[in-house]
Amino acid sequence: METFSWKIPPEHAARLRALIGEAVSRPGEPDWYDLPGWVHKRYPAGITAVIGYGSWYAPGLRKPASFPDVYVVVDDYGLVHDRRCHAWWNRVLPPNVYFVWSEGPGRHTLRGKYNLVSRADLERECGPGLRDVYNAGRLTKLVWVAWVRDAAARDEFVDRLLDAHAVMTAMALALLPERFGPERFSLELLALSYRGEARLEGWERVRTLHDAHREYYLAVHGTLLEAFAAATGSLEPAGAGEIRKVPDGSWEGLGRRARRLVHRSRRRGYLRWPRIVLTEPNLLDLAVNEAERKAGVRIRVTPRLRRHPLLYGLPEFLRVLRERSARERIGAPSKRRRDERDDA
Repeated sequence: METFSWKIPPEHAARLRALIGEAVSRPGEPDWYDLPGWVHKRYPAGITAVIGYGSWYAPGLRKPASFPDVYVVVDDYGLVHDRRCHAWWNRVLPPNVYFVWSEGPGRHTLRGKYNLVSRADLERECGPGLRDVYNAGRLTKLVWVAWVRDAAARDEFVDRLLDAHAVMTAMALALLPERFGPERFSLELLALSYRGEARLEGWERVRTLHDAHREYYLAVHGTLLEAFAAATGSLEPAGAGEIRKVPDGSWEGLGRRARRLVHRSRRRGYLRWPRIVLTEPNLLDLAVNEAERKAGVRIRVTPRLRRHPLLYGLPEFLRVLRERSARERIGAPSKRRRDERDDA
């Protein structure tokens, strides 16, 4: 157990395939298909699958300011990119992120976002050789198969989901204390994509995600705990519904690697910002939208800020960070808050 590489036993893999496969194949709402349809027209060749993720596709989580997010899985970057630099960025920091805007004068309205990634990069970034948690962290949450080329492509994508769940399970366990409960593990696994990025949402968002689909996450994550215990022998019951890590000498090394991956993920996350700055034509409108949608903070858009968004945008960005509520910052809930929830 020196790495995040462990194999889910066949019986647990079958249960996970059934749980996850049913969830990703759920019928879509009428307005779920707009962005997947637009993407498929934008890239008529080379697409393997279009995957919806995020609050738009998760009933009970959508907000008035929400917009659809999708993954676009392609066979090869050469089939979809007109510019070599975009293909190069895609290989170095997958996925490339693109935004879809409404057309017309005045402030642009954000209509959606898509992440473009190749099949090969998705396989690597959902497995033990992942370079950051961007992809695996998102794909261990509730997603939806909006379109898939054929049955083989669907099976391949479900394989990637199982890979992502396996590697994130090991990472989440490595960051937990010696004793923990199933719900604590579930929250830690969902929080990994937040820990690995500088995001405006925090721990309360993780709790909201979990509670919105509590039964699904506890079923999937409970099966993952059973699978990890069966495959590695590194977990055992501790009584009172808790689980204990078996002291076998490997947890310390696994914890160091998990923390290094979190730090590396944050650094790679910062490197994604210049790519967006260089490729996004509506940068200021994007910043305004994200601040309002994720932090509930309104950016004051002045004529000077619109003319020079890079020069005068930093003070506004720092103000957004200052106005974030402390309860939204990512981190484990305090003991007092855990006790309050247990007593409720």
